[in-house]
Amino acid sequence: MSFPLLSAHITHKEASIQDLGRLGQLEASSLLRELRSSPGVDECVVLKTCNRVEFYVVARDREAMREELERFVASLLPYESQGSLVRYMAGKDTLHHVLRVACGLESMIVGEDQVQSQVKEALELSCREGACGPLLAEVFRKALNTGKRVRTETRVNKGNVSIGSAAVDLAESKLGELKGKTVLVVGAGQMATLIAKHLAGKRPEAVFVSNRTYARAVELAWSLDGKAVRFEQLPDFLVKADVVLCATSAMHIVLGMKEIAPAMERRSGRRMFIIDVSFPRNVAEEVRGIPGVELCDLSALNVVASENLERRRMEVFSAERVVREEMDLLSRRLEEMRAAELLRLVYTKYRGMKDREVGKALGRLRGNEDAEEVLEDLASSLMSRFLADPTAAVKSASRQGDGGLLRSTRELFGLEVLQDVPTGKDEKA
Repeated sequence: MSFPLLSAHITHKEASIQDLGRLGQLEASSLLRELRSSPGVDECVVLKTCNRVEFYVVARDREAMREELERFVASLLPYESQGSLVRYMAGKDTLHHVLRVACGLESMIVGEDQVQSQVKEALELSCREGACGPLLAEVFRKALNTGKRVRTETRVNKGNVSIGSAAVDLAESKLGELKGKTVLVVGAGQMATLIAKHLAGKRPEAVFVSNRTYARAVELAWSLDGKAVRFEQLPDFLVKADVVLCATSAMHIVLGMKEIAPAMERRSGRRMFIIDVSFPRNVAEEVRGIPGVELCDLSALNVVASENLERRRMEVFSAERVVREEMDLLSRRLEEMRAAELLRLVYTKYRGMKDREVGKALGRLRGNEDAEEVLEDLASSLMSRFLADPTAAVKSASRQGDGGLLRSTRELFGLEVLQDVPTGKDEKA
């Protein structure tokens, strides 16, 4: 049975860093509110990371919602990119995908851990904004639990499996070991902290941390046994740095020609290696043209990602087994939820009928009418009202030759019918 669930996916597999960068300038909360206001949306979640922007929607009319979702996504992308960048999924395909995402199986760096917290943040944002309902809450909680199980039962996340660790590997592949080098980390958020943890074991000569919020730079630098640098002092420390790791949450360029070019003039010909893992990018593309500067961004990590996938192929197989098991459990759970909702509607409908008929009967009893007659009429009225819709459906099915509905009716009402022949009797609703 299908689920009223649709999704749209713009990821590193189809989109370029430039395309993802444009989307990266949009706040997840703004995208969520706009999507939530679209006609027909019952629930929605927006998952936004450096490698993907994904939209998950629950809607009763799936076909109409597909058109609305396409319109919404088209408003975010250049016209020429719309057809090639976006993958649409529905039902169990969407369920399977979000479980794989939380496990890191859809990540550029297979098995990376950071996506687990990003899936959690997407769920929490949707809940805060009142956009999450029972179906997506169940789906995303199952995704998070699946991610935890995969990381516990397999080694898919062991080794260098984050963007931060891959960035450090890339630096060492270009410069050799970082021992004796001077490193400047620009940013003090989650990604910068990830990078800093990996740097701590590489024994660089010095590590400087700069951030617009100086207190956060001090906190990160202390954990790294480094030195905090005020943001306005950044030009002086760019002169000293062999490696610049840029990982801020800024939505604009932080390091451009006016910052890098003067620093290179004061470096006596020493090379500068810059890795920009920010989303959107924080280092201007033009700095590649400055002699002595080498810039690597998220797209350069694709090579690392391919090597990572080969090393983890067997672990990926084990992780996918876990995903299949959890997918089966999730499908059964959602079917149970669907049945529970159906029963709730049935009970609500017939409880309303019962209350109205009981009210009428009580009124007659207060009027001193005969109790036996009142109870007989009450029972007959309840039976007629309760069976009115089933009776109409069965008669319609018989006229249309719908044997399936007739067999389902027998099973539903627990009836034993010896043969399919008319009895000549016609119970009236």
